[in-house]
Amino acid sequence: MPKEDIDDVVRHWRYTPTDEYLANPHKGCCTFQRFNGDPLYPGTAWSEEGPLNGAQAPEASIGIPGLKPPSVVRGYLPTTVAYCRWFWAKLEPEQGRYDFSMIDKALEACREHDQTLAVRLMPFGFVSSGQPGLPAWYDSRFPKVPYANWKEGVPNYNSAEYLELWGNLNREFARRYDAHPLMESVDVAFLGPWGEGDGACNQKQIDRFAEMYRKAFVHTPRLALIGGDPLTGDQLRAGIERGSGWRADSFGDLGHDMAHPSPLHFRVNHMYNCYPRRLAEAGAQDAWKSAPVHAEVGLVPMEWRRLGHDIDFIIEQGYKYHLTYFMPKSTALPEPWMDKLAAFCEKIGYRFVFRQATLSRRVRSGEKLVFRAWIENVGVAPLYRRYDFALRFQQADRKQIVSFDDVNVRAWLPGDVWIDRMISLPEGLQPGWVEVSAGLLDHVTRQPRVNFAIKERFADRWALLGGFEVRG
Repeated sequence: MPKEDIDDVVRHWRYTPTDEYLANPHKGCCTFQRFNGDPLYPGTAWSEEGPLNGAQAPEASIGIPGLKPPSVVRGYLPTTVAYCRWFWAKLEPEQGRYDFSMIDKALEACREHDQTLAVRLMPFGFVSSGQPGLPAWYDSRFPKVPYANWKEGVPNYNSAEYLELWGNLNREFARRYDAHPLMESVDVAFLGPWGEGDGACNQKQIDRFAEMYRKAFVHTPRLALIGGDPLTGDQLRAGIERGSGWRADSFGDLGHDMAHPSPLHFRVNHMYNCYPRRLAEAGAQDAWKSAPVHAEVGLVPMEWRRLGHDIDFIIEQGYKYHLTYFMPKSTALPEPWMDKLAAFCEKIGYRFVFRQATLSRRVRSGEKLVFRAWIENVGVAPLYRRYDFALRFQQADRKQIVSFDDVNVRAWLPGDVWIDRMISLPEGLQPGWVEVSAGLLDHVTRQPRVNFAIKERFADRWALLGGFEVRG
């Protein structure tokens, strides 16, 4: 039971924080082209091609409370988010004929493995490396243009045809999946191989692409990429100005050219030379307050360790950027760093500690209950999805739920939350003791989905706050 402090009118109920893994949604470590229990990629490489048939045959996994088996493969961290990406050529093999069967299978795998699905649709990949290029129907009708060292040519990003046809794919994807309860996020990706933004496009066209994504994806959070050439057009700023969050594709990069003569920390790299500058230029430093931030590694953590990267500095930067997701590409993590990475993935995103609740000691029928709550978000970001704060009143087997429609959980930034209400008692309460619990309810299913980070909670995710007495 919670600890209590009693005065003449109210009880102050206080709770025990916990550092344990909570299996909360919409945050933390992600799988890549994989789902919970799927085998990890061998070594330090990965595939850019998303899964076509859902989950793979699971490996022996570690049981984690709060996750259905198969849950966590040895060498990785527990996760409630799967990140997958697919090439245009697979999704639209003929113009206007879409194949989203792999998306349906991925969503079903997420449902079975207690995950949600973050997605990127990619225009093309490295054909010379065996990846799909542009769809054959597009490649045969529309000329490609040279760009930098890209030998195979790229689409003319400034053309009306590319805007329309890439837009058609994304609009159809959004029509089918934008309101899906398991759709976690979508990347705003339209330039360069893998959609990572390496390409020249004028600002007016970039703005048109950003607007297309904004109109298509009304419910799913959008993530603009750090990439491209801001001298020709700033795709990050275009996304941020339209309410997108952002993502980095080489988080943790501190330089990897071992033949370079300078010390490691002097080499040009993303952490020093790209992210601080580009976020400042795009006015994106406060975007985290309303939309998520996703950090995908470039070189995987095993390579960080081999190259002597400073894991503490990388983690500190992740906190500073208010990350919600960390995606190490479903490759084995260094065992000596597992505790640090586990703590990092628990702290990023939101983490709600119920510190204290104040309840009336006694309430007569027809009177109102004093309810005050101090909740602290000890994470680094808010919860960007709608969940409804509610109290559950229980006497014996009778349970009644009261939702607080005026409490906006999405506004719970890191720091303190204070709730102060006088609550009308639910009808039917009898004289005697009433147990009170708190929950964050899924807006559709009306079931609690988010765990408070305290020990006084039930397996069904309700947190036991204490109680009061009804007087006749």
